[in-house]
Amino acid sequence: MYAHKLFPGTILSSLAHPLHDVDDIVELSDSVYGAEADGILTRDRNVFRHRVTVACTEQLFNKGKEFIAVCRDQDKLLGFCWFDRGGYTTYSNEEISNAKFHHVDLSVPVRRRILLVNQMIDQHILWANAWGIPVVCSTSIRADHDGFMKIHKKRGFTVNGSYAWIRTEKAMELLNERG
Repeated sequence: MYAHKLFPGTILSSLAHPLHDVDDIVELSDSVYGAEADGILTRDRNVFRHRVTVACTEQLFNKGKEFIAVCRDQDKLLGFCWFDRGGYTTYSNEEISNAKFHHVDLSVPVRRRILLVNQMIDQHILWANAWGIPVVCSTSIRADHDGFMKIHKKRGFTVNGSYAWIRTEKAMELLNERG
């Protein structure tokens, strides 16, 4: 998908567009995953809609700042992923690309959800590699994150609790081995 081209076998459909995808992204996120933050944060769909719209618009002009892609089956949003850059730990100057979201509609069959998440991870690795970001990181705030982290572990990520990360160079080697 990177550079608007789908990789063989992918079911991710396109980079998210501010005029066509924002409302569906907001609806999926809030209706399926929103309750994960209840009692901690006060969710506001308009705030989220604004941030998604700005990021999608920025992506049209600056593909190296953030990456948001959607997967659709006809008009139905099956899932989306959102990655950014500019993350750092307190003990290193190496830049990290963090995954903000890997959201998949939970009504999608499990095997297809796993395929989607794997392809989202592929896109994260490819995007980070293209922009010279040395570390890829993925986290989860979900109460049930074991399956999600298991996918990352199988992909060669170091997993500690709900935190998975890998050097982009190593991730590319593993991605190339997968074919």
